[in-house]
Amino acid sequence: MPGHRRLVLMRQTWANIVWCHWPVPVEELQAILPRGLEPDVFDGQAWVGLVPFSMQNLRIPGPFGFITRLLRSANFGEVNVRTYVKGPDGRTGVWFCTLDADSMAAVATANAAFGLPYRVAKTSFTHEKGLLRWYSQRRGDRAIASLEVKLGDAPSRPSASGLETFLFERYSLYSIWHGILIRGELSHVPWTVKPVDLVSVETHTLEAAGFNVSGKPHVFAGEAVEVSIHPMKIVRRNHD
Repeated sequence: MPGHRRLVLMRQTWANIVWCHWPVPVEELQAILPRGLEPDVFDGQAWVGLVPFSMQNLRIPGPFGFITRLLRSANFGEVNVRTYVKGPDGRTGVWFCTLDADSMAAVATANAAFGLPYRVAKTSFTHEKGLLRWYSQRRGDRAIASLEVKLGDAPSRPSASGLETFLFERYSLYSIWHGILIRGELSHVPWTVKPVDLVSVETHTLEAAGFNVSGKPHVFAGEAVEVSIHPMKIVRRNHD
């Protein structure tokens, strides 16, 4: 997304990302969304994704950058269950059902500051002989997400127009913070992606979020991007 000059709250790098998506009935998605949001659909179909990635070099710009280093929260694994929505004004964004992260400091900060449903989890990532393997298990309900994909020989390329752009090129999110619907934006260069072959997947975290997925998912991997996070804005007050 081409960025104009805006206040930046945080900068971070997203690496080792894999998108694993399934189509889901629109009514199934609508049932889990808060008031004010509705499913964003592609060709009449809603989608839910299992998306692991490495959060790297997270920092606060300027003189307070040392805080993340002191908290040892600059680098960790994250596994998201996410879907796509429209807000009351018709603008689109990501809705996170859960975000499992291997950093207690990051989880506490994101929950308190942005209302995002982060959960503490033990994550691991390996890349060996063309195989990318992600694993995560949450504290509490012990829900597991695991994903193994095989990289092919096809070169990375920009997201194709259509479904790929719909699923990958997302630059905003919605959250509920103290009963208020808020919207945040981020900026980075467009993704460079490549299709991968699915070896195995466990979807316990999707099931815990209220989704029953089946069939062959849509699976891609992406090159690392540098991301800027901008301030959240109020969309609707007194949200139930």
